[in-house]
Amino acid sequence: MKHRYDTIIIGSGVSGMTAGILLAREGEKVLVLEQHTVPGGLMQTFQRRGAVFPTGVHRLGSLKKGQALWHYFNYLGVLDHLNLVEMDRNGFETFHFPGASFRIPAGHDCYGERLKGYFPGEAKAIDQYLSDMARVIGSLDFYHPGLPPAKTAGGNSTGSLDDYLKTLGVSARLKQVLTANNPFYGIPSNTCPVLTHFIVSDAYLNSAFRVDETTTPLAGAFSKSLAACEGEVHSNAKVNAVITDKGQARGVVLDNNKRLFSNRVIFTGHPAGLLELCDPKLFRPAFQKRLAGCENTRGFFGVAMTWKRRSCPVIDNDAFVYDSWDSNLAYHTPPPEDHRPGTVFLSALPCTETSGTVSVTALAGISPGEHQRMKALRNSGEPGRYQAEKQKLARAVMTLLSKQWPAMERDAEIIDTYTPGTFERYTLTPDGSAYGIQKKAGQFMQTMFHPATRVKNLFMAGQSISFNGIHGALVSSVTLCSHIVGKERLMEKIIKGESGQKRARKQGVINEKRDRTRK
Repeated sequence: MKHRYDTIIIGSGVSGMTAGILLAREGEKVLVLEQHTVPGGLMQTFQRRGAVFPTGVHRLGSLKKGQALWHYFNYLGVLDHLNLVEMDRNGFETFHFPGASFRIPAGHDCYGERLKGYFPGEAKAIDQYLSDMARVIGSLDFYHPGLPPAKTAGGNSTGSLDDYLKTLGVSARLKQVLTANNPFYGIPSNTCPVLTHFIVSDAYLNSAFRVDETTTPLAGAFSKSLAACEGEVHSNAKVNAVITDKGQARGVVLDNNKRLFSNRVIFTGHPAGLLELCDPKLFRPAFQKRLAGCENTRGFFGVAMTWKRRSCPVIDNDAFVYDSWDSNLAYHTPPPEDHRPGTVFLSALPCTETSGTVSVTALAGISPGEHQRMKALRNSGEPGRYQAEKQKLARAVMTLLSKQWPAMERDAEIIDTYTPGTFERYTLTPDGSAYGIQKKAGQFMQTMFHPATRVKNLFMAGQSISFNGIHGALVSSVTLCSHIVGKERLMEKIIKGESGQKRARKQGVINEKRDRTRK
């Protein structure tokens, strides 16, 4: 059987594009398939009334030169195509609780000193918290390619964040501040593993950047890097099945019945989707049972708005607005008639000093039950009811925000709204889950999956395989590709890095060799 491609990758999000670029740079002929009209997954943006809004990536962490994500983006060639804007190092995010606000600075030492200023009687606990974060992060393989991991993290890094904070003896209010970033991993503190919390917190304490999506879209940067390696990405190419023969992946079948053959197939969506593309009998019952027992993180209801620059509170920082001193309130399932959001995350795209308005996104968590109710309304054949329900949710979000910033009633205008169903339709993620499978404390290892499946040459990648977010999605593909090309070899290349011009010259030599081989 003649194979047209070395590797076919299903999904063009961060994981799919990262795997595609890494393997194309090794001289492989790579095809990335995207079911949507444009590639990028949750890196995509959308435009309404002339304003651009992000879908899933609102900021990036650890992108200063020499930091963890910088190494990966540099090697992938993505940095060559991005205009990054660093957020305010004196306060890249602010947590707003009733009657009190807390600005979070970049830098672990600065963060510690700021916390001690807010909570002067808890210096010992704060020092221990930051020391434990450094120890746990330093033990992670692949997290920071420039730093070899320690042999062990020590302690119970997969235990409950609540239990860990109790051992530190932190006050109730300090606990709320420490856990107020939980919308970035989608798990309440009583079930969130310490490891997950530390990974997210550390990434942004290192540095926080926004992408100028108007001039240099993140999805476009990955596409350009893949094209520079002569990799291909095809949109409007939904995969209906993975072709297998004698327990080995051979290619894919598209929804137009076109068959594409390859030596290897990589699936980067939610693992549950893989069982829909293959005969379930190819997978061990234990794997299917583990997958069936996994819960997904919840999705988000989004409000896209324009906000006059003169009063916009998130020009160079993000904000988390809580309507109580319970950072877990948003995870309590409300009755259908209760639209209280509990928490709203607010972010903006970079803008110039002469900009009249700013593109701002507000996100509020949606419970699985509420998502199903919204989904039923959308499919009921009564679009008016569905739109009315979205308007109720939008008003609840805006009401909470206007309590913090009264001027927004005058200066902010809703442009569009969207539900987890939007993400479900465009990314095929079950229930529009924001971060895939929950990595729960006490069940952490059961929710981690090896990239290699029982089917030979069929692999998995994505944030559901590794840890959450864009960093986790990227690392999952690096881990996978290290199994294919060799860990030491790949990591040495990533650490060494190359300039764009040198990389282009080297890639030209690789492409010539590849063409000669195939002739």
